[in-house]
Amino acid sequence: MNTINRIFPVIVLCLMSILLIGQVIDDEPDFFKRLGDKSLILHAEGMSRGSEQINSYISNFYEAEGDVKVYKKEFDIAESPILSYEIGMIQTQNSTYSVMFLKRKDRPNKDIEFLVIHKQSETKNSPSTIDDARNLWMKLCNQHKAAELVKRVYTEDAYHYNRGRLLQGTKDITQEYGYMNNERYSLQLTPKKVTLVDPDTAYEIGQCSGSYNKPYMLLWKRQEDGSWQVLMDSND
Repeated sequence: MNTINRIFPVIVLCLMSILLIGQVIDDEPDFFKRLGDKSLILHAEGMSRGSEQINSYISNFYEAEGDVKVYKKEFDIAESPILSYEIGMIQTQNSTYSVMFLKRKDRPNKDIEFLVIHKQSETKNSPSTIDDARNLWMKLCNQHKAAELVKRVYTEDAYHYNRGRLLQGTKDITQEYGYMNNERYSLQLTPKKVTLVDPDTAYEIGQCSGSYNKPYMLLWKRQEDGSWQVLMDSND
């Protein structure tokens, strides 16, 4: 009888633990539920925006990869008490994806404003070549050569995202960066986290200093000649 009395509480505790674990798993929020109708998703096939395109992307993602099992944050940096940039990874039933995004604390249930997502694959590329491209970016910026900067360091279909505005193409980005031609303008980019996602894709989050003192987010793409160019940049 004493043995039964000792074992029974243990059994009850085990059952309660199992139930609690089940509740944690069931209540764990789906990563994609953090996207709202006004969010943007930049992925390997292009840009998805608006509820119809976002829902289509997510549906196709689930069909190909299965449910998202785990999200792991690897790095984040605050732009303000409301805005921050983050890099992490999501694990599905079939694959691992790297993600980089701008998030807003004033939208707690739909906090991802701009998401970049690519499937991870093994890479042996050295980030030193990205350093060369970043150094060229800063050199041309500080020489007040905005048009040459965009022409040499950005892909023709590059995106620029700033304060809810999405621009695409070197013409619009060159016009946007006209302020760099001011002889008093200067800027340094200090990378805080660089993630090589696959042989041709890299994420970067860093800190600007000089005429602009806030974080930035870059999506780098390797070109046929081995150099790296910016496919997307974002600051706020």
